[in-house]
Amino acid sequence: MNLISSGNHKYNIEVPGVEYFAQEVECRNACPVGTDGGAYVQAIANQEYEKAYAIARGPNPFASICGWVCNAPCESACNKGNVDRPIAIRALKRFVTEKYGVETLKDPSGTLKYSTAPGKPYGINTGEKIAIIGGGAGGLTAAHDLARLGYQVTVFEANRFLGGMFYLVPEYRLPRPLVRAEIEAIMSMGVEARLNTRVGKDISFEEIQKDFKAIIVGVGCWLPRSLNIEGHTLPGFMEGLNFLKRVYIDHEKINLGEKVVIIGGGNVAMDVCRTAVRLGPKEVHVVCLESWKEMPADPMEIEDSVDEGILFHPSNGPKRAVEKNGVVSGLEVTKVKSVFDDQRRFNPQFFENSEWVLEADTIIASIGQASDVSFLPQGPGFRIGRGGTLIVNPDMSTNVPGVYGVGDVVTGPRIFIEAIAGGQKAAMAVHSYLTGKNIEILKKGVSTLVGDGIRDHQMPKDWTRIPRQNPALLVPSLRANNFNLAELSYVEKTAVEEGTRCLKCHINPIFNGDLCILCGGCVDICPEYALKMVPLDQMEPTPVLQKAIENYYDVSLNGAGASAKNAADGKPDVKLSKLGTAMIWDGNVCIRCGYCARRCPTQAITMEHLEYTQEVKGS
Repeated sequence: MNLISSGNHKYNIEVPGVEYFAQEVECRNACPVGTDGGAYVQAIANQEYEKAYAIARGPNPFASICGWVCNAPCESACNKGNVDRPIAIRALKRFVTEKYGVETLKDPSGTLKYSTAPGKPYGINTGEKIAIIGGGAGGLTAAHDLARLGYQVTVFEANRFLGGMFYLVPEYRLPRPLVRAEIEAIMSMGVEARLNTRVGKDISFEEIQKDFKAIIVGVGCWLPRSLNIEGHTLPGFMEGLNFLKRVYIDHEKINLGEKVVIIGGGNVAMDVCRTAVRLGPKEVHVVCLESWKEMPADPMEIEDSVDEGILFHPSNGPKRAVEKNGVVSGLEVTKVKSVFDDQRRFNPQFFENSEWVLEADTIIASIGQASDVSFLPQGPGFRIGRGGTLIVNPDMSTNVPGVYGVGDVVTGPRIFIEAIAGGQKAAMAVHSYLTGKNIEILKKGVSTLVGDGIRDHQMPKDWTRIPRQNPALLVPSLRANNFNLAELSYVEKTAVEEGTRCLKCHINPIFNGDLCILCGGCVDICPEYALKMVPLDQMEPTPVLQKAIENYYDVSLNGAGASAKNAADGKPDVKLSKLGTAMIWDGNVCIRCGYCARRCPTQAITMEHLEYTQEVKGS
């Protein structure tokens, strides 16, 4: 039994099955595409590098890119963070992609064999024709999955290249040859690209509808949100997204002057300020409404920005751009009292008479993005939300038959891995629509004993004492004036050590109540106090728990679960407290050391490996 929480002097208990234990792998659960981060981390610790790459690449056609720039929700969820600090899962992914990924191959298509998406990587595309509008992370993922299923996929892209927002990630964070290689692998499956083709201008949406059986809209969020303060039209005032386009897509050499002010506290604002500092101004400042603790940007991005000499002014809001001789000369700001109201709604409040001016030759506002869906037919059918987002149903379909949405145009600006997950979901929905079948990818938990079971599981020596090792960075003086890659890769020894820190959450102690003698040896030896023996009447009598007790003791309980009742079948009437004691386990603090199994004198505890198997239903 698993302890969820305790309160009102009773324990809230969940009776686990195989599916429950599979869910204990929190890193995998947190990944939108279900990448088993823990599994490839453990493979790296065992120096099984190709196996590690196969696990990382399986559900993700952009595994190599994610090794550089994924925001890594897996790390935020990592159970190791309950003990000290999470595993550096993203950096370990890059370590193995640099051994087996597209960046290592003359022919990037060699990575397609590792995909776990339904279908075949090198099939002949003879199925229905499908159009994808927008060649970013979501659209290309959908193209990848649909091509594997045999469909003829055409991507309509307004830019002269595929990749979408990948190309707005600063070059010091993401190598461009890697992006091109990842896309080349997908296109090698017979996907067609029509570049420099803007839907609504070069071809109408209605024309595409006539020629294709289904359409996926994945145009992203390429419109910057304007900050309509006084002076925002002055020369020297620009939007952050346009600034990044000019630098990384148009390759302009922009003269920012000596003093630059960036408005915004998100990850894009960090990309903007760190890009600006590399263009040579004497000072780069960041002004944002949020306090240090409230800033939405990744803490590592903020830290790197500070290291590169960028000056932050949190809890300050922009009021107006100051003008001198017809151009920007500064930004007047006012101090922020609060950003959110009592219901955590965005509602900034300012201190009166707190205005001050920050000198600036250039002001760059980076406060958000929106989508341009003006190419969609007007009238009933498509539902458009705030910021131009396309409102879709749970399966990514719109209310127009055969048309689906994916990526930022659906969610608003989000992280790449979420767009990739959306692409997978949209591809399966299109497949269901065109085949007329309810096709689902089902995951089922299976259990295997570790080694010979019972006592063989042991964690590596001193695994709890190894500190987290982040990838090294170029020192600020070597990175703040150029676009060279700022983050360095792991050497093998460091990667193996970091992988060794993993708690191996796939492995869990399983208790056999028929063998347990309630000696308490496992409770005594547990270093994290993850085990406890609790009388049955001290547990919240949920229906599932009641059913488990009834089945185990062959009794019938009353609704309150306080005692057994007289039943027509002759089952006894006994007090619940007299029935017995349960062993409860807290998976959130367990470090999978296996001490409990080795201590148990009756072999009532086994360490078992819980895993998922995947199958496609309805294909």
